[in-house]
Amino acid sequence: MVAGPLTGNRKLMDPEVLNFAHVATIIVGLAGSLTVIGLAGAWAVIRLRRQASVPPMLDDPRLRQIQESIDSVAIEVERIAEAQRFSAKLLSERANS
Repeated sequence: MVAGPLTGNRKLMDPEVLNFAHVATIIVGLAGSLTVIGLAGAWAVIRLRRQASVPPMLDDPRLRQIQESIDSVAIEVERIAEAQRFSAKLLSERANS
């Protein structure tokens, strides 16, 4: 046997220690490989799902109607906010007088 550092009462080059190290190396390598394969598979699934979802057509009349509705609501909300600012200003002036 080759002399080497001691591990407990066994030498590092003891066949049982080498056998355990060999098995541990195989297990760690297998776990790493499975992790890489799993991550690659997840990436592929996400990529395929993105490609499968078809974006709506920009010339769709329903999409245009939704856009016009949202614009109308935004204008009305701005009008309400302006009226609220105006009434708050009036109340503030009245309180100061």
